[in-house]
Amino acid sequence: MARKKRSKPQPPDKLMAALGRRGPNRVLRGDLGIVGTRGEVYTPASGERLPAIAFGHGWLTSTERYRDLCQHLASWGIVVAVPAGQSGVFASDDAMAAQLRSALSIVTRVRLGFGEITVDPARIGLAGHGFGASAAVLAASDGVLHGQPQPAVRGVAAIFPAPTTGLLLPAARRLGVPGLVVSSIGELDTVDGNALPLARAWGADADSPGAVLRTPPGATSKGLLEHRGIGSLWGSNGADKKTHRAVRALLTGFFLHTLNEDPEYAAFADPDTVLGKVPAVDPDDPPEAQDRISKLLGAKERKRRRAGTPVPSGLPNAVVPDTIE
Repeated sequence: MARKKRSKPQPPDKLMAALGRRGPNRVLRGDLGIVGTRGEVYTPASGERLPAIAFGHGWLTSTERYRDLCQHLASWGIVVAVPAGQSGVFASDDAMAAQLRSALSIVTRVRLGFGEITVDPARIGLAGHGFGASAAVLAASDGVLHGQPQPAVRGVAAIFPAPTTGLLLPAARRLGVPGLVVSSIGELDTVDGNALPLARAWGADADSPGAVLRTPPGATSKGLLEHRGIGSLWGSNGADKKTHRAVRALLTGFFLHTLNEDPEYAAFADPDTVLGKVPAVDPDDPPEAQDRISKLLGAKERKRRRAGTPVPSGLPNAVVPDTIE
């Protein structure tokens, strides 16, 4: 009997285009408040032992500003939990990190959807945007945070990361998992962006593959944020199209590879591969076109006080979605 021919792996530009489009799964959206913590959870409509990530929102930003991004990841088979704490001016990066850990613990211990969806605790990751990206790094590092132990994550994505406190870079140096850092050329090392120092520190003190630093052309941190307006009537999420398309493809491919160990998407964790028009930047030899104006003006990093995070207890056995999308 003739052997079935293996399909050839798609080139990186084809993978970027495919992953930028909606995946094959219908998506459910539920309320994490049912199981003790504020926030939302997005899941494929069905599946057992699925991969999952916890996603940290930006400073002074609500979880609703990432709804389409989370739906996109869920459409490709990835459960996404988005805790809604630490939304005030004095948000704490380590408190949000503890909430990300708690969210991962919840989705791995309870049944989701209508009780038929489960998460594989061996296939979990972390991601975040801006302030939430730094919280995701802290959540992945060692030590106990507000009673929450370190999760055994397989990958971490920091999207347009922002400087927070002195805890961040030492925590990044201890990371032993692969990372994806996404930024723009003008935001690599500014008062509002620390992608370059973060990528340099990633795994420096650990046996780690380090992080891949990517700079999608034309992408900006603010461009990722969604907002609802009249454009919602014809399907627009209000975010910058170039930024949103690039970020959702990069996140999807990175987590399909790191969480599922799918070799088809290995290029998304490879610093030597250009993904379509998205290059990987060498942290030791970055582009010179950086915005230094804020530093020259003497802008200082915002101070944030820490806040405690309750650890949920008495969890029910299901998170029932309130919408099907």
